[in-house]
Amino acid sequence: MTVSGRPRRRPRAAALRSATMVGAVLLAGASFEAVARCPGTPLPNQRLESADVRRVVAQAADVAQRLNQPATIAVVDRVGNVLAVFQTNGAAPTVRITSGVSSGGGLEGLVVPSTAAAIAKAVTGAYLSSSGQAFSTRTASFIVQDHFPPTIRNVPSGPLFGVQFSQLPCGDLVQGGSALGIGPRRSPLGLSADPGGFPLYKGGSVVGGIGVIAGSAPTYSLDLFPFDFDNDPEEVIAHSALAGFAPPDCIRAERVTAGGVSLRFSDADGRLVATAATVPSGGAFVDVGGYYAAAEGARTGRIFGLPESGVARENLNLAGAAHGLLNPDGSNRYPPIASAGLSANDVVSLLDEALAVANAARAQIRIPLGSPAQVTVSVVDAQGVALGIGRTPDAPIFGIDVSLQKARAAALFSRTDAATRIAAANSAAQQAFSFNGDPRATVGFFQRPTIFTDGTAFTARAIGNIARPMYPDGIDGRSRGPLSSPKPNWSPFNVGLQLDLVFPGLAASLAPGGPIINRCTAAAIGADNGIQIFPGGVPIYRNGVLVGAVGVSGDGVDQDDMIAFLGITRAGRWRGGGLGHAPLAKRADQLGLRYVQCPQSPFNGSDAQNVCGGDGDLPTTGAAPMTAGLPRIPELLRRERMEDRR
Repeated sequence: MTVSGRPRRRPRAAALRSATMVGAVLLAGASFEAVARCPGTPLPNQRLESADVRRVVAQAADVAQRLNQPATIAVVDRVGNVLAVFQTNGAAPTVRITSGVSSGGGLEGLVVPSTAAAIAKAVTGAYLSSSGQAFSTRTASFIVQDHFPPTIRNVPSGPLFGVQFSQLPCGDLVQGGSALGIGPRRSPLGLSADPGGFPLYKGGSVVGGIGVIAGSAPTYSLDLFPFDFDNDPEEVIAHSALAGFAPPDCIRAERVTAGGVSLRFSDADGRLVATAATVPSGGAFVDVGGYYAAAEGARTGRIFGLPESGVARENLNLAGAAHGLLNPDGSNRYPPIASAGLSANDVVSLLDEALAVANAARAQIRIPLGSPAQVTVSVVDAQGVALGIGRTPDAPIFGIDVSLQKARAAALFSRTDAATRIAAANSAAQQAFSFNGDPRATVGFFQRPTIFTDGTAFTARAIGNIARPMYPDGIDGRSRGPLSSPKPNWSPFNVGLQLDLVFPGLAASLAPGGPIINRCTAAAIGADNGIQIFPGGVPIYRNGVLVGAVGVSGDGVDQDDMIAFLGITRAGRWRGGGLGHAPLAKRADQLGLRYVQCPQSPFNGSDAQNVCGGDGDLPTTGAAPMTAGLPRIPELLRRERMEDRR
């Protein structure tokens, strides 16, 4: 098979044998773990200056010309502002999407602008990375496939299976427009798994990303066989641009494991090194409608964490100096608001307690070891309306949109009218999963015709259980889950209901000019930015009635589950008023699906285990300060034990 004009070699036998040895540990599901320490403190207030952007473009274009590979080169800042799009002479205007594993459907075979694909790669490098981990599009390819590691039979899907359909250009959270503005900004194709996208760093802080499409007839794909080392022109060109802007070696993806398997960052180490420092004459900056104006040349990026970026310190006094999303005037974009069943104070409590759990939690994908978790927390009502968003300061940007997707998915599927809402979204979604009368979904699969009308409580993890091409997840030869595309049509570009729900909005956004629309679905179903199908979304109940959901993303899927679950637990116990979890009898785990799964030894400075057992036991840790006036967790536990003795 050929991808983007470059051959993909099949994996070496030794590599496959090594991967098979670790396969057994993955059967229970992969969780991330940082495995190295990284010295130094990232410098604050870093950004890509226009001169930096010109240097990055020059280095990439230099190597592209030396390789005789016409190329499209995109550079973005950390919140997704497009700072430059440059094409060398002869660059292909379009790229064809293909996975090499599907017979068609979804995005397979779609022809899109090369500029859109290059921007998506650059955004992915910036959005997946932070000061504690550097991930590339090759990393993304490694963790979104139907097996993890890819090609290894009978192991579960990648930890971020489905994340590619986030940051979509049609959502209500991402920002659009070609002028420099606040973030997070949209990606034309969501997140990319096609090697050739990397994060850019200055002073140990991620400041942006670069993406490259190259070749005379390029394709937009992924690496199906990750255990060999590809000579991928796109990756070589993009990697050469890192000179002077590379992440610290100690935080690169290969320093992070998932289920005992080291992740991948680049196959281009030690290959061509750029020598040019000025943009060559054999090419030009090009317009990209809705994203970038060529007349501006190389633009200066925004400083992440300052109001100009749209992601900065908010004024709610949440746990851990939390950040939020800001409007251009500096006001909170998502200030806590009330809805039916949740007061504004409830929303503040849910955000605060979830962030407090994150501050006490042991990070899974951050270096150095022992760092607190870095996440984004979103709270929605039962209609999917965003009631508040808070985040820790260095959480990866991708988690903002994903946390909202997770919360909305949990709220939507837990409703008594879930079937009706999803069927009304658009014809593609209705065809993908006909909730009414489809024997696979009702009698044939769940043996429960009322599964999506009786108010069964679904988490994002439970939804993901039935959105995989094999059920149970990863077991080859088994039939699909009812939310998945069937094989041989399934691929990371054609996953099933998750894509079908947003396909009309995504397709419209890819039209010439890049129109800005704020709803990916054709109807108001409570999932304007789509749904997510990996863990970290948990519904909220008040006295047994669904009132909303919490979504968490950023630091490993088990961490996400735990922070969302315990955030609700703690808000309910300390605020009262009947706020809490779904009754045990209503939860999807009564159907054999997994509801939540929390990590082992999840807290720094604590030996607590099984912290999500039952209704959500409070962890024994005092590492994080609570909301003002509330006791720390050990004190609260002591009081509860004394009350139990009485």
